[in-house]
Amino acid sequence: MDTVCPEGKEKLRLKTLFAIHFTEDTSEHKRSSSLDKTYICPSCKVTLTNTLALVALSSCGHVFCKKCADKFMAVDKVCLVCDRPCKDRNLVNLAKGGTGFAGHGDHLEATDFKHLGSGSGLGLVRPATKT
Repeated sequence: MDTVCPEGKEKLRLKTLFAIHFTEDTSEHKRSSSLDKTYICPSCKVTLTNTLALVALSSCGHVFCKKCADKFMAVDKVCLVCDRPCKDRNLVNLAKGGTGFAGHGDHLEATDFKHLGSGSGLGLVRPATKT
């Protein structure tokens, strides 16, 4: 029996999976103003959102915005957090989640909901589109 991705249904192999590590925003302003955790690029400190292109290093699992990955790691060949050496093949692009919003006008109302599932990285209930 094969292990398959619950979203894409492709076969998964344990040796190709790796843990990823997000950098939590622990700034004083963020800590006092929000109950939810937010995560940042450890290089440029920009808040990571579901519309930002992200890259994970398979060699150590640290996550960066694509801009920093292209600018620094692709050139220096080292993780900016732990200094572990990395090659171009270690840069793994992470899929964007999307915003879940599509609409316009003054009065918008959700009439149906769809669970995106655990494999989407969101695990939230979002309005479903009617076809």
